[in-house]
Amino acid sequence: MVALSLTDLTNRRVVVTGVGFRKPADTSNPSNVFITPDVKPNIGAAVALEAARAGYAVVIVARTASKLERVRASILEVVPTAEIMSYPVDLLDLRSVQNLASTLASGREIDLVHSAGLSAGTYKLPNDNPYLAIDQTPGDLPVVEFEAVVRSLLFVIQAFLPRLREQIRSRIVVVSSMSGIRAVPFGFAHVSAKGGLRQAVRSLTLELNPLGIQVSEVLPGIVNTGMYDSPAVDEAIRRMGHSFGYSYEPGKLPQMTATAVSEAVILCLSSDAHILSIPMVASGQFPHHGA
Repeated sequence: MVALSLTDLTNRRVVVTGVGFRKPADTSNPSNVFITPDVKPNIGAAVALEAARAGYAVVIVARTASKLERVRASILEVVPTAEIMSYPVDLLDLRSVQNLASTLASGREIDLVHSAGLSAGTYKLPNDNPYLAIDQTPGDLPVVEFEAVVRSLLFVIQAFLPRLREQIRSRIVVVSSMSGIRAVPFGFAHVSAKGGLRQAVRSLTLELNPLGIQVSEVLPGIVNTGMYDSPAVDEAIRRMGHSFGYSYEPGKLPQMTATAVSEAVILCLSSDAHILSIPMVASGQFPHHGA
């Protein structure tokens, strides 16, 4: 593996999945998702912006074409020289993901950032809350969330693997969650899904490394993507924090920015080292690390 300088990144293309944003109901069409008040880009959107700033050509992927185009236009306002394309794709449909892989022209080597998850809004939860008491957890929720993060990763890897194997240098970064390595109260479904993703990534790392494909994982805790604006989520997290000796006031959860996560992702992509994982929590969040 050859270390790359940031100037070398102009010869690379990064595919970022799970790109989106959350907005209040009365904000119909934010002019720029990165600067419009109360509109909150998710981690995928933040990664796409940071990658464009670093010099990557960027491909953004999610289900909703209108949101993708809004993010694309917003990035171009911030980085006018960016080369950015958007593709609406159902990541749980292997053929759709294969079509994406075959559509991207050769000439630039490809890296992948997989950031599919709750903040993209691909499925609905009671009160937008994945942290449910065991007697209130829908029977299909553990399977639905597991499928959203693990099956989608499987299809992305399967679709792009032939190309990744042929490249001189290939990197994959999976954005997972601290929930994948630490148990919390009210986490039966969410922790199960993220724990499954964690093990899937570890297995993938071992299998692909001999092929010259480096896999990294970024595991953020509470991120200000809008998910924690739900009073139900806020209450659940405060109850978790209390079990670890932390008392947070309502609406005052410590949250890191999506940009902080995107900076960790870019480090994994550009470092001359193979970074296996970066666990990270917001300043002031309970630093519970491991089961």
